Amino acid sequence: MVRSGYPIAVALLGCLCAPGATVPQDAAAAPLAPAIDARALGATEAVFDYCSTNDPPGAAKVRARIERLMLGASKEALAQARGSGEYRSAHEAELGFVAKVDPHNAHRICSQAAAPER
Repeated sequence: MVRSGYPIAVALLGCLCAPGATVPQDAAAAPLAPAIDARALGATEAVFDYCSTNDPPGAAKVRARIERLMLGASKEALAQARGSGEYRSAHEAELGFVAKVDPHNAHRICSQAAAPER
């Protein structure tokens, strides 16, 4: 096994280029977009839907978490994540859960969902 201090993306890029070939500067320097956690996004957006009607101040905090989950993602990546089975499954499951929560306890759900990831 070869060990290197270079990121794997750089090593793979080097393997794909023929000797003497050049890579456009913008392609070589473009940072890799972070992967979107479709399951977390689906669940958090379901909680946001619940909180927006039952706890508007809490909904603002949940919205901030959604923005952190989407940070750096392209519109295409977000659309793909929202169209995935993982997203739909998590969104539906979370909607089913929060539908059973009494609106008087909405602040608890919204504050827990807005807590930062560990």
